[in-house]
Amino acid sequence: MGQLADLSRETHPSQALAVYLRLVERLKEPTGDRPYEHLARLLLGARDCHSALGTEEAFTVYLAGLRTELKRRRKLMSILDRYGL
Repeated sequence: MGQLADLSRETHPSQALAVYLRLVERLKEPTGDRPYEHLARLLLGARDCHSALGTEEAFTVYLAGLRTELKRRRKLMSILDRYGL
């Protein structure tokens, strides 16, 4: 499903954003490098959608909330930092 969002991100950013956010919600539970890397890539896609929609501030608020919610996962925080998120 993430690939479909990637393909439609430029032409249908609001629909792609909805897909990205659903997938992010699913990846909040699993732990480990692989899910964390996937989560970061999904967030990059969501950020691109927000940029295309002119709603960058909404992404900033969403990301801040997500980081606060998952702050105890140090490895995830370092991966998000590495991706500039």
